[in-house]
Amino acid sequence: MSADNVYKHFYRTLRLGAAELSDGGGPFGFDITTALEFDYLIERYQCDAIIETGCNAGDTTDYLARAYPHLAIVTCDVVDKYVDLVQRRVNFMPHTYVEKADSPDLIAKYRDQFRCPLYYLDAHWYEAWPLERELALIENGVVCVDDFNIGNPRFGFDKYGELECGPEMLGRFIDKIPHYYTNNPDAQYELPCLQIGRRGGKAYFPVGQQHDHLKHHRYFKRYETPQVKTAD
Repeated sequence: MSADNVYKHFYRTLRLGAAELSDGGGPFGFDITTALEFDYLIERYQCDAIIETGCNAGDTTDYLARAYPHLAIVTCDVVDKYVDLVQRRVNFMPHTYVEKADSPDLIAKYRDQFRCPLYYLDAHWYEAWPLERELALIENGVVCVDDFNIGNPRFGFDKYGELECGPEMLGRFIDKIPHYYTNNPDAQYELPCLQIGRRGGKAYFPVGQQHDHLKHHRYFKRYETPQVKTAD
């Protein structure tokens, strides 16, 4: 898909999550640079599915379903009203799958059904933060961790108690994530970002892939995953 098509689908998506989300809703928190990053990864890795964890009101789900009708779009939430809403938004498109499920259960169900899924890990806001369990289940594909600490004050990140959504979380899986990338705040994008409020940092990395298509693109900055000390 071209930047023109990203633009067309992105800004035609209704922002139904505006009332509850800190970024005002919209696909990817109304940050079109993330849509461009996803488009690059989908094309380069020839992804055959997108698995999203935590759909909320479905702004991102709706965008992805319309922009990529040739891919399976799989998503979930644990809140009935969101599941019902998103099913009404996208279930008329036969390539979409919306389930009420805990996100690790969704990943366990679908991870072996696709050759190279793109995982969008965005489940949060509840006491049981599922990110570590999600990462433990992923053995093949391309991963985006949302609300990740990229060390830039313009981009927010999640924190649960003393546990930060940042490099040390990835360090628990250093054997399969020896390095990772973040979005590059200094990159020149083909389209301007109109999000003037909160933007979330992103971590990206391939798992079980032969090629690393992120290392030569201006959208991404590479970092070595830190070694995390474990208790004896």
